[in-house]
Amino acid sequence: MKLQLLFLLVLVWGCGTKKTSMHRATQLKFGVEQTRFLVGDVNNDQEKDTAFITLKRNLETGEVVFGPDNYAIDIEFSNGIPKISIYQSLGVFVVKTDDLNGDQANEIILFSQTNQGYWNDVTVWSFMGGNWNQIGQTKAFASENKDFENRIINENGRYYLIGEDPWELDALGGFKKTKVKIVN
Repeated sequence: MKLQLLFLLVLVWGCGTKKTSMHRATQLKFGVEQTRFLVGDVNNDQEKDTAFITLKRNLETGEVVFGPDNYAIDIEFSNGIPKISIYQSLGVFVVKTDDLNGDQANEIILFSQTNQGYWNDVTVWSFMGGNWNQIGQTKAFASENKDFENRIINENGRYYLIGEDPWELDALGGFKKTKVKIVN
């Protein structure tokens, strides 16, 4: 009987849960990345505005980490300008551009990284009447800093956003350029 009791105690003790440092080893390591972009005067108040992006990243994979109720990257602005939220993005880059609609304020271009490698969703935004309005959209293959430069051209007084077609190649084997009219 004593032998059976001893065996039962060893069995219970051996099957018990052990507290180890495994919990710490499985926790993700995070880093906070804060970026600011000078965007000129987007609200026509004669003051230069700034865009701010704060991301939480997994330090091991570089992936953006979202909260349980938030799957967007928020672009916040100085001077009381409302934020822009970009969903399904792995990162955002902001570029100022000239006044495209005659309201005497800068517009901005957002490059939102997709999960398709170097492909970005490129959108043009104008701050009008206290709200952000998207006035152009295309795709772009952006792999170098020069690829994030202003992609807007003026032809005969009309503005166009230049991008690339991910499904069609030009004669030289590069992605065929696209030209999307910007809605004023």
